[in-house]
Amino acid sequence: MSPDCLQAGLFTSFGTIVYLDPATRTLRHGPIDHVPDNLVLLVPQQSTSHQCRARYTPGAGKAEDFGFGRDGLKPILDESSAAAPLELIALERGLFCLKLGNAFLSAYPDGNFGFAKTCSTWELFLISADLAHGGYPETDYRSEGYAVRDIQEYIVHPAIRARTGVRPLRAKLLAFGYPAWSHGRVYYDLSKNLYKKGYIVDILNWQQNHAQHLDALQSYYDCFITALDGVSVLVDTYKVPYERIIAVSHHEFDIRMLIERKGIEAFEKFSNYAVVSDYVYCASMMSGISRPPMVASLGIDYGTFYSPIAQHLDAVGYATSMATKTYGVEWKRGALAQSAAAAAGLPFKVAGSTAKQTSFHDMPEFYRSVGAIITSSISEAAQLPVMEGAAAGRLVIGTPVGHFPQKACQGGGILAPVQADRFVSFTAATLKFYKENPSAYVEKCHSIQEAARKFDWQFSIQDWVDLIEGRRM
Repeated sequence: MSPDCLQAGLFTSFGTIVYLDPATRTLRHGPIDHVPDNLVLLVPQQSTSHQCRARYTPGAGKAEDFGFGRDGLKPILDESSAAAPLELIALERGLFCLKLGNAFLSAYPDGNFGFAKTCSTWELFLISADLAHGGYPETDYRSEGYAVRDIQEYIVHPAIRARTGVRPLRAKLLAFGYPAWSHGRVYYDLSKNLYKKGYIVDILNWQQNHAQHLDALQSYYDCFITALDGVSVLVDTYKVPYERIIAVSHHEFDIRMLIERKGIEAFEKFSNYAVVSDYVYCASMMSGISRPPMVASLGIDYGTFYSPIAQHLDAVGYATSMATKTYGVEWKRGALAQSAAAAAGLPFKVAGSTAKQTSFHDMPEFYRSVGAIITSSISEAAQLPVMEGAAAGRLVIGTPVGHFPQKACQGGGILAPVQADRFVSFTAATLKFYKENPSAYVEKCHSIQEAARKFDWQFSIQDWVDLIEGRRM
């Protein structure tokens, strides 16, 4: 074995460990602690081909290096020089696939292996070595042979990641939150972007009970990161100390709720405390919290949402809940956006609601189906639809709340009055103008889309690095 090779344990995406069956001399996988731990992948640290062989490490006896049979049926032990290595391909978030020629190594549910033409869920693997900075750049897997949606929707369960024992260059963070809708989008993007910076970020669904493995997760992950909504459950149910929590406010309302539940002194105890926009920073200070929060700005994956600009304005989109009442106040006001579209003579399309949600992976297609995106709230923090719609090259109109005034000043949209009647009349008139003037519509959408380039995560991810590195240890 080359001294430049790493020895890495190999795990399937469902948490089983890959081993060599001593009796049949074939590759298999099974539950950790119930099957032999006798195989490591030999991964070259500096290689342009990323060709990997494997090493059989029996408890007693000589270790054997091997490749794989070229018949394409199943991998078998073969010490001859004719044995073919596997190509290790980095995908995203620490997920890998293994190819032999044009076929993907596939872990079958019965514990056997075979090959598949497409990389989907059972073709995903995790390894115990950190390769984020070892000459293994992520591949652009949005090409033939990869089930893109299956890869993106696969969530690495923290218990599986912990079993691999992988030690990244920097910290391991466990996001306690909601894996769908806008929070799911944020956690997914953070996981992808921070992995490239040397971090591991996994999500623990706060709608499920995790008592059975919380102790193990606390031992593996360096700290938890959560919206303020999740603090009480972490502290009271799972007994996670405040000092191991990075708390992030996504709205002025969650600040008020946490103060009511835990008192204002809770904010002093966190490992670190942040808000997602300058707007919420001010709300935090005005709530009487003496600890100034860091501002960890949200971004978008510009390339994911980018699409050709429509030539005509023929439909209006709305990408959040139509109605949400908090402390007795209706603050989403989707009916106003619908009224403005009707007054302009345009169809009104809603992407989803809290009760009936559209997957955030489907949102790029939703934006392509409309010509404008409207937000009508009286309170927001760092709304994603205005940035996503802008990247899609759509006409964006919104109230001056949250971070939208800043985004609009940067060219990312049009500010509308916040008063209900004035919002409807202004938005209806604006929509009607661009509906009747296609050339002006195209020009405006183009300028909005160009401005949205600055909304990409590359311009805000450092805020999150600073947040993590600035935590109290």
